[in-house]
Amino acid sequence: MTALFDLRTVFLVGACTATLGAAAFMGLARIYRPAATAMRHYALALAFMALGLTSLALRGILPDWLSYPGTNLGVSIGVVLTTDATLRLFGRTQPAWSLGVQAGALALLWGWLGSDPGGVTHRILATSVVQGCWSSACVLAIRRSDGWGRQPYVRTLATFFTGYATVHLLRGVATVSGAPSAAGGVFAPSPAQIGFGLLFALSPIALAMIVQMMLHARISGELHRRATTDELTGLHSRRHFFDLSRERLRGNHAAGTVHHLLMIDLDHFKSVNDLYGHAVGDRALRHAAQVLKKALKSAGLLGRYGGEEFCALIRSASVGDANRTIDELRRALEAAPMRAGPSTIVLTASIGVVQVVDAESLERFLVHADHCVYRAKTQGRNRVVRFGEMLAEPVV
Repeated sequence: MTALFDLRTVFLVGACTATLGAAAFMGLARIYRPAATAMRHYALALAFMALGLTSLALRGILPDWLSYPGTNLGVSIGVVLTTDATLRLFGRTQPAWSLGVQAGALALLWGWLGSDPGGVTHRILATSVVQGCWSSACVLAIRRSDGWGRQPYVRTLATFFTGYATVHLLRGVATVSGAPSAAGGVFAPSPAQIGFGLLFALSPIALAMIVQMMLHARISGELHRRATTDELTGLHSRRHFFDLSRERLRGNHAAGTVHHLLMIDLDHFKSVNDLYGHAVGDRALRHAAQVLKKALKSAGLLGRYGGEEFCALIRSASVGDANRTIDELRRALEAAPMRAGPSTIVLTASIGVVQVVDAESLERFLVHADHCVYRAKTQGRNRVVRFGEMLAEPVV
């Protein structure tokens, strides 16, 4: 056992893994700029951990007045900075003075506990409370974040901190109950000391790996979102809309189900940009997108085709149901004017509709729907034109 687990070596290995973890976090700060501050705080945290573990490994070589407070203060400040970095990673920040107060309080604590061999129980208990409480704060911050339950590896990170906090709190409980937590000295190769040493040796690199996987998943998710979502309106992008539409048309459907492809073109939209400016025009596009999405509900898919044009694929039990849904879209948009300073902007749309019979001919159906939009424009706008027939009279 002694040959396999020389604890002085284990703690030195822990200092090395903490240093490697700090370097990994500095690299992540350059790769993932939105979380750069959090990554730098993680790197600084692991640098303090490395100093603390080095001080622990050199205990007996360094003077006790330096080794004991150096170990405990380094590791404690490391966990405080880790908590701060985790808060930042999930969109929360704490003021700089709060970090200063925490670091100052820990410095006073370890200076007060000193290096007296008779105070080992109190130092172990203090370490357990500090490490357990701050790690628990990380778990709480993660569970309260928007990413909980949605983003990959978030639960893994919470599990890591939960395990870390649990080990420290169990060590504190064992100390309070009178268990010989450090019998024979900190380098005694007892199962408890070996497990505790391995925890310190492996946790820095484990933390770096979990956060790296989580950030890579975030980057992948962001790239997918940008590829499939229209940035201005939040609707499906044109390409993604047609991919989803083909999937839906190829799926199994109840007997009698009908699908209709819609082209929705906002009326006189150029005048909105000309009169109010492009910023208001962008607001109008977002407003129209939200109104149409709300009116469509779960009846179909909605995407932005380009400019002031939207497309939709609706699924209905009958042609009559489809007609009602389509005209409700037109009416909903007209009934939801937008305020622009002292002005009120009423948006209307010309809608072209064509019934879709297979997934492979969407482009051809789109041409037909576009022709219907042109007919609606020439016949007065603010109306629905179906391929071959009129569904609604112009609104006067």
